[in-house]
Amino acid sequence: MKHVLGINAVSNRLQTFMLPQTSPMGGEPNWDPFHEEMSNNQTTNNKKERKVMNNNIDGLTTGTALTSARRRWLKKLSVGLALMVMAAGALCVTGFGPAHYRLGGAWVGGRSGFLWSALQTPLDPSGQTAAARPILKHFDTQFAGLLAAFGADNLSDAIGEARMISQDTARWTLLAHAQATPHQPGELLRTMAIIVYSGTWKYTSQDTAVLTYTVNVYPASADGDGDGYPDANAQPVLTIPDLVDNAKRVPIL
Repeated sequence: MKHVLGINAVSNRLQTFMLPQTSPMGGEPNWDPFHEEMSNNQTTNNKKERKVMNNNIDGLTTGTALTSARRRWLKKLSVGLALMVMAAGALCVTGFGPAHYRLGGAWVGGRSGFLWSALQTPLDPSGQTAAARPILKHFDTQFAGLLAAFGADNLSDAIGEARMISQDTARWTLLAHAQATPHQPGELLRTMAIIVYSGTWKYTSQDTAVLTYTVNVYPASADGDGDGYPDANAQPVLTIPDLVDNAKRVPIL
């Protein structure tokens, strides 16, 4: 019983200490240092919490702005890198950059007394290589005398390939055969000589070009294995250097 009364007495004293003390005359409570300290601590804590919250909001806003700025910068950087990669890709594919001529198309050319037409078929997307098939349309008496010297009276179509070696110049090689046409029943078409043309094709514009080339003539016996091409150790019996033809692209009207 004494133990219970002791607890009640302590509880009453604590309540008396924690409650605001009124003056004996009534009116405003007397100053209570315990409650005032608790109130001040609560106010301080509220200020700290508001400060932390404001800092978090400022940090979030600043972080969002920085993230947006970084995204814009990364987007610009990505576009720049893409353009650089495209430019490098063009250089790697062509070897000469984007401003280069491309092989291909239908052409007509020759010189005085000598006329040919040719088809160029690109062998790659960038037009750096092409297959060529020129067809001789007519030739003068000088070229006819060359054929006659080998017992021929006709020239087969030529075939060959070309490859760009600079922005405006290609190197090419063509192969044709000087032939003796049959004149009597039972005669066969015979190859009398092998003619190899080699030289350069230089663009002077998108639709014009100048050909500088050499003609090497081999006897038919130079094709020992019968593959239509002179054997590796064969030597030409006639060489005609420094020939020049002019070519023009056939336009679309």
